[in-house]
Amino acid sequence: MHIKCAYICAVKTPEALHMSSFASPQEQLALTVLHTASKMLNHHRALLKPHGITPEQFNILRILRGQHGQPLALRDISGRMIDRNSNTSRLVDKLTAKGLVRRETCPNDRRRVDIALTEEGLTLTTNLKALMDENMRALQSVWSEERARKAIDLLDAWNETQP
Repeated sequence: MHIKCAYICAVKTPEALHMSSFASPQEQLALTVLHTASKMLNHHRALLKPHGITPEQFNILRILRGQHGQPLALRDISGRMIDRNSNTSRLVDKLTAKGLVRRETCPNDRRRVDIALTEEGLTLTTNLKALMDENMRALQSVWSEERARKAIDLLDAWNETQP
């Protein structure tokens, strides 16, 4: 059965990757996770593009929104990023140029620069979060709460084995 939704294409991973066999079910799972993650990221790019924001920039805005007005050091933002390979400093520069975040010198340590959302950044992030939440609700037709929790447990178990 093929389900169509924002994240799932009408074909299963083997057909999408033009593979007729895999070395093991574990290999097929790994490739399915990578394929799905790529599709989700591309879909998020398409949702955010009209707003002039990339998924990586949205990740920073989301992290700062969770601070409830308290600034956060650049290194702390980097440590919370979904993609730890993102150039957080460059992304913050772009968000600063757009007027969505501001840099503040830490009063206790002048070498430290903290990042905070501007009012414009908070408004945009709130609106984009609502858009993303609405989009994520589409997954409920595919992943029941029980299936989602099982998948989380399995993926967390794999993540614990990785450096």
